[in-house]
Amino acid sequence: MKEESTARKVVRNTLFNYLAVFSITIIRLAAMPVIVHGLGNDRFGIYAAIMSIVGYVGLLDLGIGMSLTKFVAEYDAKKDHASLAEFLSTALVLYIGLGAIGAAILAGGCGLLVRQFFQIPEVLWPEARLVVWISAVSLFNGLTLGIFGNLLNGLQRQDISRTISIVNTLVTYGGAIVLIRLGLGLVGFVLFSAVMDLLSFLVQMGIAKRLVPSLPFVPRTFRLQRMRQILNFSFAMFINQLAVRNMGSLDKIVLGFFLPIANVTFYSIGFTVTSFCFRVPAAAVLASMPAASELQAKDRMEAVQELVLRGIKYTGALAVPVFTAVGILAPALVRLWMGDGYEASARVAQILLFGYFWLVLSSSGMSVMVGIGKPYVNTLYAVAQILLCTGLSVLMVMRFGLYGAAAGSSLAYSIGSLAYLVHSSWIFRIPLARMMNRTVLAKVLLLVAPGVLLLALSARFPEPGLLQVLALAGAYGVLYGLILLRYGVDAYDMEKISAVLPAVRHLARFRR
Repeated sequence: MKEESTARKVVRNTLFNYLAVFSITIIRLAAMPVIVHGLGNDRFGIYAAIMSIVGYVGLLDLGIGMSLTKFVAEYDAKKDHASLAEFLSTALVLYIGLGAIGAAILAGGCGLLVRQFFQIPEVLWPEARLVVWISAVSLFNGLTLGIFGNLLNGLQRQDISRTISIVNTLVTYGGAIVLIRLGLGLVGFVLFSAVMDLLSFLVQMGIAKRLVPSLPFVPRTFRLQRMRQILNFSFAMFINQLAVRNMGSLDKIVLGFFLPIANVTFYSIGFTVTSFCFRVPAAAVLASMPAASELQAKDRMEAVQELVLRGIKYTGALAVPVFTAVGILAPALVRLWMGDGYEASARVAQILLFGYFWLVLSSSGMSVMVGIGKPYVNTLYAVAQILLCTGLSVLMVMRFGLYGAAAGSSLAYSIGSLAYLVHSSWIFRIPLARMMNRTVLAKVLLLVAPGVLLLALSARFPEPGLLQVLALAGAYGVLYGLILLRYGVDAYDMEKISAVLPAVRHLARFRR
């Protein structure tokens, strides 16, 4: 059987990443108003704050998952299944131990979190404790069984892992809405989510076993040498994941500590909007890490450079319209989505969007950097960004409250991302001028024009309805898309995309 090309794998995985991003985001956006209004601002704030803590404890993963994805991609390209088996068994042993530690930390710290750390009304303490205990069990399951999702990603079968995620999200949020309306509330929602996550992990395990029957799914071949390889690589990944976890989570914890817990809800809504905007362009490079590992294993470093350049181009092309449209229309979007009373959430989203725009432009280099075995570069910036973000968030929350949290994070991400773009161009041996030339930013004047028009039109509708918002966003998207297609899409782009989506070939006539 003819081996599938790396380019085709990247295109296929990228398309499924986008399908997952859009599907999961739409499901969450549709469910969030029902869940927030059904639980109330205090209970949803408890959920968001505790999930942020759970996310930090989940960093006991220590970056092993991302390390496994890299090693699976590398050794699968070499057809070295014996090494793959050793890596998988060793990672399973590590995960069982780390999962037990994480669950114990959450269960043991339950009282401190509920009664002393967060400003939770006393009447809600019993519910909050149950949420922590359920989350402790779910964390153990996630660390122990989540390894199979990393295995699928390393095999470059993100089409499978993303499809499972979509189904899991749909059933979880659909079931949550039913449970909340039946009166089972916060505890019912969290318990049902934990059960669905467990089922999702088991499905991933079954599919992985079918794809690679020779790999062991019990830890029979634990090797100290493999553990050292994993941990040497994963330490840098752990720091990088800590920086990723800081995105939104740190601000929620800081707000929950200094301000009434309801502020976490207002921030979470604004962050959800920003997170959607970030994930749309960032999904363009999710397939880059295992692809870079495969290309490096085949000693194709020029192709690695091209992977970086294409990634920056695609993330920039997608980030500009999404961030611009959502930033301008945020007040109307939040009002139509959540109802009245959440104006502060729209302002939070607008503040965060500025910093996250620069962060998404650096995501291509970060993904490829891990793939070629240099995660320590990302680690350097992750440490600096963690320190800067933490300091600014705490100081600005104390000074400016809710908006201060958003402003501190936005400023930290802007500074760190711009510095990373400059430094990474040197590491990849790509002249900075060439890197910037290959992005949509090189045609910034053409691409800004639709945004200026949208801003002018939106000013004429202070409180637009749904149809007006759709018309404004649609007109902007069409105009931007035509400009991008004519001036930003080249023959290579058309060839690779149309190989997976043949209908795209018909758009070639619009290119310059």
